[in-house]
Amino acid sequence: MFIAYWLYISVYLTITNAFIPHPAVRLGGQAGESITHTEQVQLGFIRSLTRFFLDVESQKGANTDKFQGQHTIEQLYQIVHPEWTTDQVSLYSYPLKSIIDTIQIRDALVDLNPTTKNLPSAHFDSESFKESNQRLINLRTKILEDIKDPTKNLEKARGRIGDLLHTLQDFYSHSNWIEMGKTTINDRLALQEDIGQVAGINQATCTNTGCTKMQTKCNLMQKLILKTCPLEYYDCRDNILDEINKQDLLTSGYMSNQFNEKEEPIIKPTNVEKCSHGSIMDKTSHQVAIGGINKDTLTPMYSPHFYLHLDAVKLAIDATERFFNDLRKEIGDSNFDRLFAINPTQEQIEKAQQSLAERKRFHFLTSALSIGLSTSDLNFEKTVKQRLQEIISILFNIKDLTVPTYDLSDHGVEKSDVNIHSGSLLIDGSKSIKRRRINRRRYRMNSI
Repeated sequence: MFIAYWLYISVYLTITNAFIPHPAVRLGGQAGESITHTEQVQLGFIRSLTRFFLDVESQKGANTDKFQGQHTIEQLYQIVHPEWTTDQVSLYSYPLKSIIDTIQIRDALVDLNPTTKNLPSAHFDSESFKESNQRLINLRTKILEDIKDPTKNLEKARGRIGDLLHTLQDFYSHSNWIEMGKTTINDRLALQEDIGQVAGINQATCTNTGCTKMQTKCNLMQKLILKTCPLEYYDCRDNILDEINKQDLLTSGYMSNQFNEKEEPIIKPTNVEKCSHGSIMDKTSHQVAIGGINKDTLTPMYSPHFYLHLDAVKLAIDATERFFNDLRKEIGDSNFDRLFAINPTQEQIEKAQQSLAERKRFHFLTSALSIGLSTSDLNFEKTVKQRLQEIISILFNIKDLTVPTYDLSDHGVEKSDVNIHSGSLLIDGSKSIKRRRINRRRYRMNSI
């Protein structure tokens, strides 16, 4: 998964001489310069919310030029309600932000839940295109049924949206859609059974050539958690067979320790050269065809096609926004408003007041994340810098309500629950640790 940013990152702190006390801080917290699933959810939704407000204001005859450029959720509310104070914006946008945070949590848990973390159809792994797309169709159907039924609890629909978005986003980082040269989303996903031709079960898709074996020493945490040293992984270029991409045949990587819905093991074929997912935690990456093709992160240690990560992220954000936009068209503006509490009820406002009074923080939603409607408005460097500043705040226990906790301990996430998808957040070398230590020292000096 796109950095399945999840879990118990244990980083040794020279300052506090202790481990980070947040089991799931890496669910975004220690994603390095990669863009996480939860960030994709928020960025895609902000775009959709921008279109919602723009359309509403346009119908009123208001000037919509103010929606140009990048905006956070709160900035969008301020544009629509210029008479509101900062406190009012924070209060009336709180119910919506809480709902998006819930969706982000469910998106993240797909990589951690025992029923889905090793399930190929939850991640478009092991060429499970039919099964993965059927999962999307089924989830979308249930979401629509829940929303259109006024007697149904919308919490289930919101949770299912997170489940759906994770699988949808994984299509772009786990399949060869990007390697085919595609620059737009697959608009048939979750809507049609035919999402494109898939490579045959006995058809070779990858080759041993094109992958360079890499080897690095382990740091202490990697020794303890990965239990293998030195670390061996692959930097792969053009390892997908040329005819596969030229014929627009879909393929995705196999990986170790996967099981289908019947709990039957899914094993990488040995009679034909299929692609692996790839990662220092994927044993199949050492089987022919070696290497892998995932684009989950910006480091080859976890993603053999790391150099295509941002291309996959851009399409995943586009697909996320498209899902929200299509949902709005299907259910109408009134139900869309109700689903996300864009204009909250009095009951929702009172609950928000209580949460703010209790200084409750979100798990993943951050008030600092912004995006515009144009692809040129994407600023991943800004997103990463904001996240690192948030982590510094967490490390120094600075009480800032705008900073998410990146902690899923209240959702049963265990520190010892390592898997290939969630394992990609381990600190990947002494240089990155030293860099973070330097930044923390600078932050401490500036805070004195």
